[in-house]
Amino acid sequence: MQIKKGPYGYYAIEKLDSPDRLCTYAEEVIAGNRSDFYLQPVTEFMGSGAMCCFEFSGYIPLTDPEFSVFSPGKKTTTHKKDNKNLSLRRRSVGDLFYSFAKLLDNLISPSCLVLDPNMIFTDPEGISVKICCLPVKSHPEDLCISSLGAARLESLLNCDFFKSIISDDEKNALVYSVKENNEEMFLKIAGIIRGDDEENTFQMHVQEEKTSPSLIGLTDRIKHLSRTEKDLVIAVLSSILALLSMLGNMRLPCFLFFFLAVVIFATSILNQKKNKASIRKVETSEQSRQRSSILFSDNPMIPQVDEYSPEIKSSNSANLYTPLTMGKLTLLSDKENINRNYSLYLDKTTIGSDCFLSDIVLDEPSVSPLHAVIKQEKGTFYLEPAKGTGKTYIQDSPVENGRAYEIKSGQKITIGKIEFRFGTAN
Repeated sequence: MQIKKGPYGYYAIEKLDSPDRLCTYAEEVIAGNRSDFYLQPVTEFMGSGAMCCFEFSGYIPLTDPEFSVFSPGKKTTTHKKDNKNLSLRRRSVGDLFYSFAKLLDNLISPSCLVLDPNMIFTDPEGISVKICCLPVKSHPEDLCISSLGAARLESLLNCDFFKSIISDDEKNALVYSVKENNEEMFLKIAGIIRGDDEENTFQMHVQEEKTSPSLIGLTDRIKHLSRTEKDLVIAVLSSILALLSMLGNMRLPCFLFFFLAVVIFATSILNQKKNKASIRKVETSEQSRQRSSILFSDNPMIPQVDEYSPEIKSSNSANLYTPLTMGKLTLLSDKENINRNYSLYLDKTTIGSDCFLSDIVLDEPSVSPLHAVIKQEKGTFYLEPAKGTGKTYIQDSPVENGRAYEIKSGQKITIGKIEFRFGTAN
């Protein structure tokens, strides 16, 4: 890649020999990413080739010698502020590594990431990190964390920016997990760097053992207890004190501690029952609302509300429903005994050949009894192939069983040997 200055800012540019290397789907995913780590690609076609441009105005490369955060001549700030900035940088870097693995859920290979330190950018404070991800086609076998490249990642982590943020143990663990294609370990280390785990980073773990391991472990356990569990602990302690008071012939303290234990225990059980009842009520209400939205959202009997009829809005607001975001599977294959269209309006729709296990039944030998599940969460759809022998593809790329993949409108989904076009509609 090259860095060039244009009339409106600075750009990182990658030239491609053929436009056929570009992947429109990958470009849309990168441009609409929620992690905010990837610079938006802009594609320009030039004759028989193409050029991907990434604007990084306002940011500087990690290897810039004038980088203010790690410049040798920079005056040090207060120790408290340094610790705060280091904490923010660690969390940002941990989120960045976490997003590397999450690219796989969108069928984007980590091999598309540009890991050259000269092409990775940060703000003058070193808090946010911006990286280039080329929207190019990749081989289906590259949909794994090892395609990130252990050598490429190690070269990146050896630059001064990362040396001041992560420890050598964390660096070696990240490189090892990529080399061994251990995605779970990679996510674990990324979570430790960004502070998700229980204060047990490689450096802090040694310090905790030197101070007071039993006390720290007990404190951590107490912090993670729920309110009901804490009440039960207090009730048990009160019972123990009541027993000790009885052995010491102290009747009044024995009675008080025993009464306190009974009250706390009874209260915790009642609160737990109330919480379960409240949760069931909310779930039932939501199911009723969704059913009503499906049945009555297009009902002409429901009055239309606009700015000129506020009295209708106030009197009939309880009868108005917002339609659910619905998905749709349109058959592309020429198959008999299979409907042309299937609607997806439930939070969880199962697909398979067994009529007792599946909401959408596909009578086809290549389809497993429970082949896949399509889930809907806040308007976003996910495809999760069931753990079995049946094959599932998204855009002709095989997907891993038991793992959820986000699917977008217009994508081709293959269940066994049956091809569908997925779409969404309100």
